[in-house]
Amino acid sequence: MKKLLIALLAVCLTACSNSESTKYYQLTTPQGAASVATSTTAFGQQPKHLWVHSINLPDALANTGIAFQTSEVEYRLAEKNLWASPLDQQLQQTLITNLSNLMPNWLVTNTSLKGDTDSLAITVTAFQGRWDGHALVKGYWLYQHQDEAVRRPFERIVPLNDDGYPALVQALSQAWYQEAQQLASQISP
Repeated sequence: MKKLLIALLAVCLTACSNSESTKYYQLTTPQGAASVATSTTAFGQQPKHLWVHSINLPDALANTGIAFQTSEVEYRLAEKNLWASPLDQQLQQTLITNLSNLMPNWLVTNTSLKGDTDSLAITVTAFQGRWDGHALVKGYWLYQHQDEAVRRPFERIVPLNDDGYPALVQALSQAWYQEAQQLASQISP
C-alpha cells in the first residue's frame, strides 16, 4: 500500500512539474514610437510641460494577473499569465512615450517641474479581455491647465486578432494608444 502511495505521489509531482510555466507580458508602443521624441523648441525656450500623474487602478486591476471578463458580471485574474511589472507603471510609461511622440513640442514627464505645468490624472476602471473576443479599456481623465480643469470619460473596445494572451495584450496596447491619440488631439490641437 505504501509503495502505491509513493508511486502515486511521484506521478502527481511529475505532472505538477510539467504544467504550463508562468508567462509575463509588457504593454507595447506602436512601431517606430519606441523612442521618445525630443522637444523641437529652440534652446532657451521652455516647451509646454505635461505632468502625467500615477495611473489610478481598482484593486482587481492592480493585481499581477491579467484580467479577463467571462460574462457581464464575472471576472477572472490569470494565475500563469502575469504583467511583467505593475500595470499602473506600464500604463503611465507607455502613455508618456505615446504622448511624447504625438506632441513633440511638449515635455511629457512623470514628475512635476517648477513653473507652468499642465497635469493629467487618469483613472482606469476597466483594462481587460472580454468573453466576446474584445479588449476593453475604460475610465476617465482629468486635464488641468492653469485654473481650468476638464474631465472626460473614455471607453475603447478593440477586437482581438487571435486567441490567447499575446493577442489580448496587443489589443489592450492598441486601445491604450488610441486613447493617447484622443488625449493628444484634445490637449494639443
